[in-house]
Amino acid sequence: MRICISLFVLTILSGSAVAADKTYLYEKPRLAIIIDDLGDRLRDGRQVIALPGNITVGIIPYTPYARKLAQFATEQSKEIMLHLPMESIDHRYLGKAGLHSNMSEAELNASLTDSLASLENIRGINNHMGSRLTQNTKMMRWLMKSLQSRGNFYFVDSRTIDTSQALSIAKQVGIDHATRDVFLDHDKDYNAMAKQWRYFLTYANKEGSAVMIGHPYPETIAFLKQHLAELSANYELISVSELIRWRHNRSKLAWRRPASSSR
Repeated sequence: MRICISLFVLTILSGSAVAADKTYLYEKPRLAIIIDDLGDRLRDGRQVIALPGNITVGIIPYTPYARKLAQFATEQSKEIMLHLPMESIDHRYLGKAGLHSNMSEAELNASLTDSLASLENIRGINNHMGSRLTQNTKMMRWLMKSLQSRGNFYFVDSRTIDTSQALSIAKQVGIDHATRDVFLDHDKDYNAMAKQWRYFLTYANKEGSAVMIGHPYPETIAFLKQHLAELSANYELISVSELIRWRHNRSKLAWRRPASSSR
């Protein structure tokens, strides 16, 4: 009798695993598109925010139109990230919100507090520049611990340099995180962007999801106006916070996937 019950339970669990596996396999790939560097140009920023779908926008704090664009993004139900300036290798201008490597932990915390308070409805943070600072494990640990202490903020590593430690530290500290998989418009030529777009979709097809970053260039806006509509049939365009949550749920299901048979 016990053997029969055990077999019955195993059958039910196996069926649940197969059902979960089928859901996992046949879901549309998830895409997150971040357009950052918003705040210096009102018209371009408004055009980005008016794009259809769940575009996530990154706004640089203290820029001339930061607050107006954040308000417009909220009205348009667009997710807002704080696009936080960080020290670069070539020492580019950071502005009032910039984080740099000679800050103390207290100075970093105070600066972050002010930047987060400067805009409403921020859901997460990604780095603006940062090729020097994101390699600094001490500074990244301070930043991630500070975010962790504030609750429900996520961090996206823009990966402005391959040796960035930001994502690794975010994982260690235990905050929600993601990383940029593709840059759309490093080259603003249409054919170059089309190549990056194809790579973005191919990457999502292979991995199940992908994160792309673009910028509020007129060329980028025109490209996205043309291509966003083609996503709905085969892909799910979602905000960054939704993508992070989906990835988390997907990883919890993955351990229940039945082993594939050898062929």
